[in-house]
Amino acid sequence: MLIAEELLLVGTSPEGRNLLGSQRGIGLAGALLTELVLHERLDVDDRKRLRVVEGGSTGDPLLDEALVRFGEREGKKPKDVLDRVGRKVQQPLLESLARQELLRPEPVKALGLTLTTRWPVTTAGPRDAILADLARVVTGAAEPDSRTGALISLLHALDALPRVIAKDLRPGMTNGEVKRRGKEITKGRWASEAVVKAVQEAAAATAAAVGAATAASSSSGS
Repeated sequence: MLIAEELLLVGTSPEGRNLLGSQRGIGLAGALLTELVLHERLDVDDRKRLRVVEGGSTGDPLLDEALVRFGEREGKKPKDVLDRVGRKVQQPLLESLARQELLRPEPVKALGLTLTTRWPVTTAGPRDAILADLARVVTGAAEPDSRTGALISLLHALDALPRVIAKDLRPGMTNGEVKRRGKEITKGRWASEAVVKAVQEAAAATAAAVGAATAASSSSGS
């Protein structure tokens, strides 16, 4: 399973609620970028800009598509491409988890119209196993590896780590302590640290743009 698929799976509640917040797409794009960096397919050069190390098939169609999308934006800073890539990857990742029978689409209707789609968990085992691994690292019972380190770093970047690692999985740890642990795990990990910064910057820029648009709309309507 891709890091992005694991992020999406643990970032979805059993009932299908999005635990990653409004910047979920940016986080998923960051997960794909992390995986491509770990596979030495992409890199960030001395100018902090994307560089393709090796093209061609990775053996996974979702990762291949992500490589093409990032490759089309070679030379740009990661923070400037995550939002655009993120808009394109959410649906394919959800559908991939549905094909694996881990999530299922559940239309939310009103007056006969489909308003949105929830994606409740179909098979809990894999999600629970990933959460258990993450909880062991967050509580200090285990050391992070490349996979758990990347997931925790991305959840930290999205400010979602305390929501995803529920209190019953880390007894005695406050939300603040979980956040501090996430920050510690992120430090010193090149791929995680670089992508986390890009995710945080992209999320902040998107939130600022939305806020400005809302303020402008309110002003024009008054």
